[in-house]
Amino acid sequence: MTSTAVVIGGGIAGMCSAKVLVDHYDRVVLLERDVYPDGVGGRRGVPQSKMFHTLLERGRREIEDIYPGFHKLLDERKMPKVAFGFNCALMTPRGWGRNLPVPVQRSLFCTRAMLESTIRDLFLQEPRIELIEEAVVNNLIVDDNNARKAVTGVTYKRRGDSDLTSLSAELVVDASGFSSKAAQWFKAAGINPPEEHELDPLLTYGGQLFKLKAGARFPKDWWWTHGAFIQRVPPKDNVAAHLIRQEGDLWLLTLVAGDGLEIPKDEAGVSEFLSRMRSPLIYDMLPYFEPVDEVTTYRLPKNKWKFYERWDESPSGFIAMAAATCVFNPNMGQGMSVAAGDAGILKQCLQITDSPHELPELFFKRQAEFQKNAYQLACNNDLKFETVVGPRTVSTRLFNWYNDQINAAGAADPWIAREYALVNLLMEPVSYSYRPWFVVRVLFARLFLRWRENPNADDRVAPIPPGPAEIPTRIRAEIRNGLGLAYRFARTRVGLAR
Repeated sequence: MTSTAVVIGGGIAGMCSAKVLVDHYDRVVLLERDVYPDGVGGRRGVPQSKMFHTLLERGRREIEDIYPGFHKLLDERKMPKVAFGFNCALMTPRGWGRNLPVPVQRSLFCTRAMLESTIRDLFLQEPRIELIEEAVVNNLIVDDNNARKAVTGVTYKRRGDSDLTSLSAELVVDASGFSSKAAQWFKAAGINPPEEHELDPLLTYGGQLFKLKAGARFPKDWWWTHGAFIQRVPPKDNVAAHLIRQEGDLWLLTLVAGDGLEIPKDEAGVSEFLSRMRSPLIYDMLPYFEPVDEVTTYRLPKNKWKFYERWDESPSGFIAMAAATCVFNPNMGQGMSVAAGDAGILKQCLQITDSPHELPELFFKRQAEFQKNAYQLACNNDLKFETVVGPRTVSTRLFNWYNDQINAAGAADPWIAREYALVNLLMEPVSYSYRPWFVVRVLFARLFLRWRENPNADDRVAPIPPGPAEIPTRIRAEIRNGLGLAYRFARTRVGLAR
């Protein structure tokens, strides 16, 4: 008997999960409501595509595991290598971040269109996946003859068709994003949808692409050749801006406004917005550029967690993933990485069971364990801002206080900064930062190592970033001596060969 899996949604989560499913089902069908664009282009169903996007290390590894060659293909397409502190200036809520003598690239920075099109090109090479475009799912097919209801397929309609098409399946995967209609499908089938938690960060984003003017050259002392990133400062400073180099010699300017404030769309308004930043850096950079298009604004949806992991009425044969289950404020760049991480979790679960009765419970449990870390980081960070309405419990206040101590300690102890970066990169759970030795080291750094903070207190809050980090003289000498020794050895070997 032929087994079928249906994936709803052709974004990152959908393409990754479909590739995972081909090793476990005879037929995998992906239903996408839009038409995939040719080349590098955004889909109509991704209104936030022109905003700043980050693929964290967890997401990069998961996609590389599912689609080998993903990172190599990005390199071939000349994805810019942006590294904070090395070629991109970062101003955190505490001030300028630590500068690095060598690049440490643990996230990918390019347009959403570039990321999706790169995955899409690999996805379309998979002959075992059947793609149906312009297909809008109307409802789930539900069998309620047993005590536990079972999803046995979907009905959908292609644009231009007058009749619905039924598609039977042993597994239906909802990867349709934050606009998922799953709650409506459940209610139509007499199933109560899972409970939800919401938190509105009251954020509006604006994006505009630029390119360098003909003949424009940054001053020689501007080491931030790939951009600048200025974050918001809780509890009251609710504006931020980023100007980051993208692929194809493009630069993306992103404006962020909290408290429901509007993003300006005219040149004078953008300039005035940037002039109010804590640092004039991006304001000073902008005259070197000319706009490629107009400002596009996007009102952020609410943070939302759907409690699928404790859903009493969970039907067999159905799972939901990524933004269809959990929506984040993109302030920490988690969305795409969580989507890829969920696909990785699905891959792990399918190695244990592909039973339509057992898989949903196992998957939702493991997915929640992973997603709760990103959701906790996002919501607690939003609650630092006084205009965000939500419960500020004792645990929330303690979490944010401890997080601030870790970030401050990281300025004096690079080991702390590297270890905590693993949490923000979703490589480790939040509990990783509560290990006894880590806590002791944070407290020690805060009590006794303030004199080692880099940058120092004055440079950290200066209007312009401190100068680039330098490799210590001793290390430079060792590198120089090592290269000299290697050169002399190679020359000797060549002489002997002759």
